[in-house]
Amino acid sequence: MSKKTTYLLGIVFSIIIGCILYWYFCCNYCQNATNNIKTNISNNADTVSKNLNPFSISGADFDIGTNENFNFNTSGHAVLTPVPESLNDPIEKLKNHLSQNPSKVLKVMGYFKGEESNTSTFGDLGMARAEAIKKQLTSKGISADKILPSGVMNEGLQPDGSGVLHGPYALLLAENFSKQNAALKNNLLKSPTLMNFGSGKHATSNLTLKNTNLGALADYLNSYEDRSCTIVGHCDSDGSDKFNMELGQRRADFTRRQLLKLNVDGDKVKTTSKGESAPIATNRTAAGKAKNRRTELIIN
Repeated sequence: MSKKTTYLLGIVFSIIIGCILYWYFCCNYCQNATNNIKTNISNNADTVSKNLNPFSISGADFDIGTNENFNFNTSGHAVLTPVPESLNDPIEKLKNHLSQNPSKVLKVMGYFKGEESNTSTFGDLGMARAEAIKKQLTSKGISADKILPSGVMNEGLQPDGSGVLHGPYALLLAENFSKQNAALKNNLLKSPTLMNFGSGKHATSNLTLKNTNLGALADYLNSYEDRSCTIVGHCDSDGSDKFNMELGQRRADFTRRQLLKLNVDGDKVKTTSKGESAPIATNRTAAGKAKNRRTELIIN
């Protein structure tokens, strides 16, 4: 083989080796870069999908039909504008639902993270956001007394790449227990007699207990921590003033014990006696005396 042939073969061999090395290093790099780009795109899409929180109402039995929401800047307490027009339809449905269900209210729980700064006039940023949502809803015709705002810390909030929080709040349709309890209080006050007693007695049978307002009173007292009452014992005119004052106290104490059996906190129930000094009927008849032997309720 001549020197020229050997030289040419060397050149060809070098080209082949160079092509192999180029393919191995450069193409693998390009492939890895492409895979990384795809992975980053996928991760970014996942992050965006997690950050985008569509408008929703827990307890709603109607279709929402939008992926938009009320949005806020990080550390912001004002709803970002323009507000998406696609929210008008579900808000209208919400308004109609509340109008058709008088016992329902809408709880608006505004979320915030501990690291966010609060420049609002409210105690926390969550309450400020809840009030901002309430303002938006009332501007669409929903009655303000149907909306109960509150602030809740939520460290899981994630802004998007622009620092926008999509829907950092929750909406919940619930029964309006405050109105129910107000109605219950009014009913109790309309008929304040809790129990009636036999002549000279300070206790009564379980059968008689079933016909009292004790259960309703227990429900009322157990609804809120700040509710309390006073039970007043009364007597007819039989016996001395001292005896009747003591008997009235025993009747009040007995009634209190029945409430404690219904899981009422003892600190919520005070007792006193008026003896025979406050009759509600005449003491000249047996029927009148029976009405006067009673315990009555005072809601504090």
